[in-house]
Amino acid sequence: MHRSQPRQNQPRQNQPRQQQNVKVTTNSFEISSLPVKEYTQYDVERLVANHPKVFTPEVTIPRKRQEIIHKLQTVVAPEIFSPRAVYDGNVLLYASKPLKLTAEGTGNFSVSLTAVSPQSAATYTRGVYNVKLTETIGESVRTSDMTRLINGRQSDSKTLTATNLLQLLIRQEPNQKYVNNGRAYFTPQGSRPIGSGLELWRGFFQSVRPAIGRMLVNIDTSVAAVYAGGNLIDVCLDFLGKNDVRALALDEKSPNFRALQKHLKDLQINTLTTRKRVRTIYGLVPAAGTYIFPKDDREISVQEHFKAAHNITIKYPNIIGVRLSSKKSGSPVVVPAEACTVLPGQLYKKKIPDHLTKAMVDFATVKPVDRLRQITSGDMGVESPVKGYANSEFLVEAGMVIDTRPISVTGKILETPVLWYGNQNQVMPHEGAWNLRGVKLQSPAGMECWGVVNFCSSIRAGQVEQYMKSMADSCRVLGMSTKPPIDIIQGLGSAVERSLDGLLNKALTHGYARGKMIVIAILPARAPALRTRVKHWGDIITGTRTQCLCEEKVKRANDQYWGNVGLKLNARLGGHNSVTQSAVIDELMKEPFMIMGADVGHAGPGILKPSVTSLVWSYDRFATQYAAFTGLQNPRVETIEGLRDMFKRAVISFGMRNNPPGRIVFFRDGVSEGEFDHVLKVELGAMRAAIDDVWKEKEVQRPKPKLTFIVVGKKHHIIFFPQDNSTRDRTGNCRAGFVADEGISRPVTLDFYLQSHAAVKGTSRSSHYSVLVDEIFQNDLAKLQQLAFALCHVYAKATRSVSIPAPVYYADLVCSRGDIHFDPETNLRFADDSSSTDSKVSRSFNLELWEQEFRPINENMSKSMYFL
Repeated sequence: MHRSQPRQNQPRQNQPRQQQNVKVTTNSFEISSLPVKEYTQYDVERLVANHPKVFTPEVTIPRKRQEIIHKLQTVVAPEIFSPRAVYDGNVLLYASKPLKLTAEGTGNFSVSLTAVSPQSAATYTRGVYNVKLTETIGESVRTSDMTRLINGRQSDSKTLTATNLLQLLIRQEPNQKYVNNGRAYFTPQGSRPIGSGLELWRGFFQSVRPAIGRMLVNIDTSVAAVYAGGNLIDVCLDFLGKNDVRALALDEKSPNFRALQKHLKDLQINTLTTRKRVRTIYGLVPAAGTYIFPKDDREISVQEHFKAAHNITIKYPNIIGVRLSSKKSGSPVVVPAEACTVLPGQLYKKKIPDHLTKAMVDFATVKPVDRLRQITSGDMGVESPVKGYANSEFLVEAGMVIDTRPISVTGKILETPVLWYGNQNQVMPHEGAWNLRGVKLQSPAGMECWGVVNFCSSIRAGQVEQYMKSMADSCRVLGMSTKPPIDIIQGLGSAVERSLDGLLNKALTHGYARGKMIVIAILPARAPALRTRVKHWGDIITGTRTQCLCEEKVKRANDQYWGNVGLKLNARLGGHNSVTQSAVIDELMKEPFMIMGADVGHAGPGILKPSVTSLVWSYDRFATQYAAFTGLQNPRVETIEGLRDMFKRAVISFGMRNNPPGRIVFFRDGVSEGEFDHVLKVELGAMRAAIDDVWKEKEVQRPKPKLTFIVVGKKHHIIFFPQDNSTRDRTGNCRAGFVADEGISRPVTLDFYLQSHAAVKGTSRSSHYSVLVDEIFQNDLAKLQQLAFALCHVYAKATRSVSIPAPVYYADLVCSRGDIHFDPETNLRFADDSSSTDSKVSRSFNLELWEQEFRPINENMSKSMYFL
């Protein structure tokens, strides 16, 4: 096995002559002086609320934990915490000099968030928190340990701890001032309401990253969705898109009641009667003013109680209110909505609703030149963090200095691969895009049997015929032989499967095999449930190809749109759209090879659903056609548990069409840097075991294939800004094909950044490639970069290069389609977020229940690119 080694041991290969060296600015800043102080580490062992009668669990809200520790250091025991220690928001605290605790190295403190002096924070009273600190056993944390890492040696626990300390030092001050998620902080300046009870805030992301020979601070602009603050009635009306308070007179069975309850659950509020005391919403109550509860040996309504006890008249007794206690509580606490105020600045941690995605993208879109200016100086109502480092009490105390000038690095512009279409037509992409005017597809498929089901009542039958004529004409222009549709029918949203069955049965009666049929389904905008039913019927139940078209796009369709639909249809029907030619592809083609993409897709935060795994693999000699396997596994497991079986089936299937593969390139998506070693150990072992199985079972005499294992990362914040017009495209970004492998690369793992696409607008973000094993190219970065760039040009749905290799994109698409594998009538709702989770529930997650309901792809679709 040729495992990637520390960077200084890796010889640089000569780059091809056609590559152009260029200089760019990054959003990274050098730490010119590492901390000179040694830090003592303490465990925050207890952070619990004290109450004489009621057991209160440990404080889990990071914002409150930070507030408690801040109060401890500044009010309760400032003489002990001088200078102030840095806190990670969880269980660790670091002090630049040992704290004066007991001889045993422990300290117990009582902290009140409401008391103004430490004396008034009496133990065992409401709102008082007990904190226990214990000095950890071990050496002090020395940031000088970082020199072993940045000089190219393997990282260890000391370097990881030192890196974590640096992260805390740069984030500590802004995170105490602003709303934050730990890694980024946000401010309300320039915020934008977007409806559905949400608004968007701007802020800054900060992270310390090791590079060869130096430590860097990566700073980027960031955007977060935040719950709208203010009167609860206004927040609820905004969520529902209503103006009349009477719209909140909901009963528990109402879909709006359930949706609103899901949205508000766990939000923090103040009430008119408790003032500054923060309360948490557990649920909703209909007609809260009329809710009856026992008091002083009699029953009284909430409305009557508020008048008698607080002299507050409830104006809307028949609308919803909130429940501020759990359902298990013997005496539920119910407060009318009009008496509640949602605290501002609470981060929305769920997936943004689909209808708000455009608003989110528009708000976050910033031109490269503006983004760099915001990063270096800040013009969003708050200064850039780089401007505040010199005055941070934590950095000054540590003796840590960060250069305020962003670093420059040297990169290259890769040669653009050539695309071959039909009749030996050669197409050369320009700035990441190309058009098919006058060009036929490389291997066009025929649309011999197809029909249309229109589920949109706003589109008349005559319009559908015209739309389909335009689509068919575009397919013919691309070289696809296209017969007239066997029928165009009006579908019923209440009887989706019956409508589709009717069209399929008509094709079967005409003598067509169901594997030859493709159904065009025209769907209303924002109809995910309808689309799921169509795909479940086609991909799972009947094995019939389907192509869904969105009503909004169909109504404004032009030749380019229909041409893109033609690309999808051709790929679904087994045709080749184009073939990519590059030196590295030519080298791979000297013997049979496979390109694979793999991913694990997790449910959103707080949602208890299984994770979806995927493996896509090329089965043609050009690596342009792909098949896919998918499965389920326990939530939040990062390794692909079923990889051995999927890998084995893929290799066998490839061998049935070709000779056994001699080389396999495996692109893995969705792995964090901290998981590299574990994922590599588990998944590379599974791949080797699968190869052993195949070679033994099939008695293969050829040598076993060489493997290359590359992790592709998209969720980083490294950005490259061009310094001159030779590097700049029309949007102000670096040109497609820009690659950087020096200056900001990690010292431990062989890696590079490739900006393979051209942004339509805003700032482009490159993808980060980490080469964990390379037996094929022997760590020749030039060839690995060329391969990745070439594969970004074979994405079947587009005439643009994409940001990640096509097989990685396909693996992501497969994971996103987990809902189609479940019967729409099942009680298990995979597509929604109705199942919240906590630690107790997670431990008893029943994967077997989900696996029993999971349905695999129909065999007829196994060699179809159904996931497009």
